[in-house]
Amino acid sequence: MAISSDTQVLSHRFGEIARELNLVTDDQIKAALEKQRSLKISGGKSRLGEVLIMMNVLNVEQVKKVLSEQRKRRTAEADKTLPMEYFGEYKLLEKLGEGGMGSVYKAQETLANRTVALKVLRKNLAGNQGFVERFTREAQLAGSLNHPNIVACHNAGTSRGVQFLVMEFVDGDTLKARLKREGGKIPEKESLRIIGDVAKGLAHAHSKGVVHRDIKPDNILLGKEGAVKISDFGTAKSFLDQESMTQTGVIIGTPHYISPEQVRADKDIDHRADLYALGGTLYQALTGRLPFDAPTALEIMRRHLQDELENPADLNPELSIGAVQIVTKLMAKAPNERYQSANELVEDIDRVLKGETPLHATLEQHKSSIRPPRKKAKKGASGCLGMVIFTAAGTLWLLA
Repeated sequence: MAISSDTQVLSHRFGEIARELNLVTDDQIKAALEKQRSLKISGGKSRLGEVLIMMNVLNVEQVKKVLSEQRKRRTAEADKTLPMEYFGEYKLLEKLGEGGMGSVYKAQETLANRTVALKVLRKNLAGNQGFVERFTREAQLAGSLNHPNIVACHNAGTSRGVQFLVMEFVDGDTLKARLKREGGKIPEKESLRIIGDVAKGLAHAHSKGVVHRDIKPDNILLGKEGAVKISDFGTAKSFLDQESMTQTGVIIGTPHYISPEQVRADKDIDHRADLYALGGTLYQALTGRLPFDAPTALEIMRRHLQDELENPADLNPELSIGAVQIVTKLMAKAPNERYQSANELVEDIDRVLKGETPLHATLEQHKSSIRPPRKKAKKGASGCLGMVIFTAAGTLWLLA
């Protein structure tokens, strides 16, 4: 989720559908939009559905109902975008996916005789500056990168009033789909191999001044032959462009993987935000659990800022201490306590895969950055398992 000026467009559609379904009144929508604007001013932005939940106007199931209807309408609109068999020199083979900005098709490039992924912007967004800029940014930044672990951008342009990107076609699936298919997690060595390849791609992007800002399992493609590639540079920024990277008050990222500095909308966000998000992705792959979860995006982001990370070894006792040290360092709250480059991460992953100790992630940092491992409670004479207390910092401890 990217929380930005585009939120106004999405909120408008959400409110219209909620009214059509007789779930809200005009006055309730007006009040919620005012609340949303006040949250934006204070830096605590949220989607309209989340605001309506906060105001006790809608419940979670009702919001899901509206979002489901919203997705159906987007799909219907996207299907009307390219009803033809050919789009310029590209023969459409099948639709691969569809999102808020448009659709992605598997296509055959007739002149080059190669299979590509054709990404098209929905026609009704052509006049929305925010979406057009994001689409253009993806083409520019992805086109500036050339690395085996980054999806290549072959071409970009406009045809029949529709903006499009021609991307490398990766025959495979996303890491998100792989995790879902395998019950939420994958073996340690495979997880580290995948994350190591992503880190190599990020090292290249960072060396070119590009920060992705939305690393997550959805944006990691896994080819059938073992290739690992980073996709979707739509929210990326070049930190060589000082004006764009120092804008405050705009939160960019996906709540479950977003770095603390992105939550705060700091003006000096750099490549280490990508490493934090990659840490959240590794945490999920190793444990089958999200690092932080909550009913709303605001609460999830608050947890990234304030809550301690649960020891991944508690969730998966089979993890090596080296893997735990790596994910702990990646997800340090302060950027200067994380890996300072993707190359450092690659070095540590290679060492752990060889059975060696990480060079950059120390055991001392691991112990100080996460909750201590849980101990099995012992029954006393009274049969009481233990007592729960809260420290001044709000941390929950179980004392046997």
